[in-house]
This record gives sequence, structure tokens and C-alpha cells, in this order.
Amino acid sequence: NVATTSYTQAAVVFTTGSSNTTATVYCWKNTGGTGAGYCDDLAVEALPSATNAVTNPGFESGALSPWAQSTGTASSVVASNARTGTYSLRTGASASGAIQTVSGLDSSGTYLLAGWAKAATAGEEVAVGVKGFGGTETYLRTSATSYAQQPIFFTTGATTTSAAAYCYKNSGSSAGYCDDYTLVKLP
Repeated sequence: NVATTSYTQAAVVFTTGSSNTTATVYCWKNTGGTGAGYCDDLAVEALPSATNAVTNPGFESGALSPWAQSTGTASSVVASNARTGTYSLRTGASASGAIQTVSGLDSSGTYLLAGWAKAATAGEEVAVGVKGFGGTETYLRTSATSYAQQPIFFTTGATTTSAAAYCYKNSGSSAGYCDDYTLVKLP
């Protein structure tokens, strides 16, 4: 979902079925509002040999490590609310999250970070983001109560070879959840 009056880069990371060789790509504006929606420069790029740079991306070890608490309000790995597998990251109700610094990236490299997030209560927001890569911190938020993918493009700085991926819930009265992170270098 893009809700801005200027062009914004968006992505959907997907895997085709074992016998599928096609995908339908479309631009869609939901009902409501009075203005039109516009899309430009649509592309599909295969990432067949991409290696995920995030360790414990789906929290399937059952432990937070190598992720770390990003604030004093505890986040935890729980055996519930997983998008895939058994485990997910659960934030606290507010000012809570987890972060992982990923090293070994190429300087001046373009990357795609994608994470899945959902709120336990409709209207509250959970963010997937990246910072510390030699550019401006970037994040996407969702207020959905079912998992929504949050894809973010970023380019590391000329001398930066790491980035910090995170899940964060700023405010509210109930938890947020994150799962299935992917960080890949783009061609």
C-alpha cells in the first residue's frame, strides 16, 4: 500500500510455484477518495541465487539472538502468530522492538529488505525498517491485523558495509508481530 502524492518505490517479493512460469503484475487503486492512482516503471526481476543476509530471519531458533532488544521494553520470540514456521517476534505494546546488525554487505550496494509485520489490534502500527547503512533511516508501517509484507530498497554508503534491520512498535495498547525477514543484494 502506497499512500503518497509523489512516486514511491514499492516491491513485492514472491516465489512462484514449482510448475509456474508466469505471474500477473498489476496496479490497483482501492475505492474511496476522489483522485486517481498512478503506477510507472513496473518490472519483474528474478533473484534466483540471492542469499539472505539476515540470520534467524523467521525466529525459528526459538531465541531472539542474534537479534537484540532495540529499547528497554522487551520483545520476545513466541511460538504463536507465526507467518510461516512456528515462531515469530512479539513486541511489547509500545516503544518496543528488536534489531539485527547485518555485516558483510558491499559498500555502495543496492539492497532489498523485506519483512512481514502485523498488529494485534486494528489501527495500531508496526514498522519494519533499516538504518545505519550510510543513508537515511527508512521504514514502512502496517496497521493490518494479518501479515503484510514491508519491502524497502536502500543503498549502502560509499564506506558502509553493514545495515541494521528492525521491527518496532511505537505506541498502543497491544503487541505487534514480525516474521520472515529477507535482505538481499540486487543486481
